[in-house]
Amino acid sequence: MSFYDDLKHALHSNDKAGAVNLVITALDEGMALVELYENVLADILNTIDCDPYDEACIWLEHQISSITRTILEVTYPYVVRQKKTLDQPKHVVIACPENETHELGALMGANLFEYEGFTTTYIGADTPTSVLERALSTLKADYVVLSVSNAYHLFDVDRAIARLRKTHSEVGIIGSGRAFVTNRAHFEKTVDAIINDHAALRRFIEEVLA
Repeated sequence: MSFYDDLKHALHSNDKAGAVNLVITALDEGMALVELYENVLADILNTIDCDPYDEACIWLEHQISSITRTILEVTYPYVVRQKKTLDQPKHVVIACPENETHELGALMGANLFEYEGFTTTYIGADTPTSVLERALSTLKADYVVLSVSNAYHLFDVDRAIARLRKTHSEVGIIGSGRAFVTNRAHFEKTVDAIINDHAALRRFIEEVLA
């Protein structure tokens, strides 16, 4: 089987050690971080689409998510080793707004921003806007990335963006996640950029930060 198939099998079989060893071996043998994140992990995660009432699917999704989180943490030393340098240092804060509990995309994004040279602070899932405001004030960040997967949270996201525009107008707001992509026309009016993959992040660096 291919690396993709082997890793997918390990994730679905609850083989945490096997999945981690597969990833470490692949990276040590030269697999690019971006390829691992976008062509393998993200693709495997996107194949899971549970009905809200399908408990058998939901526990499997949670199991796979737990192992994937470990994989993302294990790959962090590779991010640090391969980290690039921006011409102008920038600090980005990454968080999922209130009621958004799916954080793997945000974690993956945090690693990719750091890989590209940003100083990165990851706060976590379900972050109250007041907490995010305090973090931005303390850290003096240049950008905040709001990661949202669930389109049901659009009202919460709109409210968070409006509040951040009012209290931290100097901070750029970047949207990321499925909800921003599927509602791009709506959010392009309220955020400074929508970045949902490495190619979009590279364009942002080359076009906005150049």
